Amino acid sequence: MKDIGTTDTTIYIGDFPIHQPVTVLTDYIITVLCFYFYWQLNRPSFRDESTINWKRFFLLLGFASFFGGSSHGFFAVHEGVGYKLFWLPMQALNVFAIYRAQKATLYSALKDSPKKYYWNLSYHIQLILFFVSVFLFQNFVVVIINSVIGLVPIMIIHFIDAKKVKASSWIAYGIVILFLTAFVNATKFSFHAYFNYLDIAHILIMINLSLMFIGIRRKAVSSMLA
Repeated sequence: MKDIGTTDTTIYIGDFPIHQPVTVLTDYIITVLCFYFYWQLNRPSFRDESTINWKRFFLLLGFASFFGGSSHGFFAVHEGVGYKLFWLPMQALNVFAIYRAQKATLYSALKDSPKKYYWNLSYHIQLILFFVSVFLFQNFVVVIINSVIGLVPIMIIHFIDAKKVKASSWIAYGIVILFLTAFVNATKFSFHAYFNYLDIAHILIMINLSLMFIGIRRKAVSSMLA
């Protein structure tokens, strides 16, 4: 079966080609959403360490999505120095974003854990290993593995924390939605060449991040009032 994601969907603005235009557009929408979420959390009243790390998570993901969208849009052939100047920073930014999500969890759902030191140590080790791996292996699988290792525990921890803090369930369910993208990408489920599995995955990411933001903001407000 042909991978519909490889179908040439290039459009031209004057003489300037935009490859995979819907994928680029959805990536840039994610960028705008992330910057908006960062702006919403970047308030003097939200001073707790968890919210500070969550806002950095959104900021890093915003830049990652911008670089990712640009790598799709500006390069028909996904190789070469020019392409990697966008593609590799996208992966590195994703690794740092996961680290910030982990640190945010450390300062909220894990703040009273007797194993807090070991969680923190594992986060630093993971960050160093996968940051190096991004440039060593130059394969997006590195980002996928790092995301699974980072986000599955965060999801479970927030489901447990939801028994005490209801807002944590929004974060947990948001991550559940994110993992649906794995199914979409694995099956390459697509509606059309101009709305393929990459684009559907990006829509799911928008929903995922929005749900997480709702939970994060509610927790930030609660922390401010405490």
